[in-house]
Amino acid sequence: MAEETADEKKLVAKFELDRETELRFEVEASQTVQLELMTGMAEIFGTELTRNKKFTFDAGAKVAVFTWHSCSVQLTGRTEVAYVSKDTPMLLYLNTHTALEQMRWQAEREDERGPRVMVVGPTDVGKSTVCRLLLNYAVRLGRRPTFVELDVGQGSISIPGTMGALYIERPADVEEGFSVQAPLVYHFGSTTPGTNIKLYNKITSRLADVFNQHCEVNHRASISGCIINTCGWVKGSGYQALVHAASAFEVDVVVVLDQERLYNELKRDLPHFVRTVLLPKSGGVVERSKDFRREFRDDRIREYFYGF
Repeated sequence: MAEETADEKKLVAKFELDRETELRFEVEASQTVQLELMTGMAEIFGTELTRNKKFTFDAGAKVAVFTWHSCSVQLTGRTEVAYVSKDTPMLLYLNTHTALEQMRWQAEREDERGPRVMVVGPTDVGKSTVCRLLLNYAVRLGRRPTFVELDVGQGSISIPGTMGALYIERPADVEEGFSVQAPLVYHFGSTTPGTNIKLYNKITSRLADVFNQHCEVNHRASISGCIINTCGWVKGSGYQALVHAASAFEVDVVVVLDQERLYNELKRDLPHFVRTVLLPKSGGVVERSKDFRREFRDDRIREYFYGF
């Protein structure tokens, strides 16, 4: 499966993937890994891979390479783990995208607004990945959805401690993610909503107002709708913040990942017209330690201010 080259002293592993399977790998600490698609077609979180191009992933990266047909890929470098799995929820995620696209077609025909989707669930169930996947699939069909980031612990649009929105015009880059040239960002000042839940809810409402104003002047954005990523705090005030966000954005669809209790609570408390869907998390999702989260946040802040 893997062989070591004499000159580069790097581990090279080749994998053959059957249709509807995925290669999952994690990069070792202080290492980098290069991925190359040799034959066939594959994607990473909804972004298509270019054949014979090398993609570099830094230490700690957790990656899933999925193929709908079949492919062969090569990894160069030391991985903490690398394996091919047939147990993947990608077909369910694709079905969700298809249903959302049907809602966009209907909105287009009837001159109404497109679907507003909120992705919820506890920590470490892959909410950000599902958001990225749905956004990529939509933009590949010519849509221009808006990504709303309410997870202050991650702050993927800017830095941890912020909330924001981003108009998506092209698929996410495999290595860098979505282009963030012109985001709308609000400073919350903490990585935990509970620090000031009133301010958190107020910023959520403000983001919803700005998004509504944007939809009034941009018909394409209105038809395309939005995908909202949320925090993993789903009990007590955290749950109430989810209900508030659903109300503020007037969401049509709530995707609940891997928690039946949360699914039933939201189905009970949200208006009857809101479609609540329960989906499984991917088997490739791993639990992140507090130290890993802290280091990840520090890296994001350092990169924001110093560029490395």
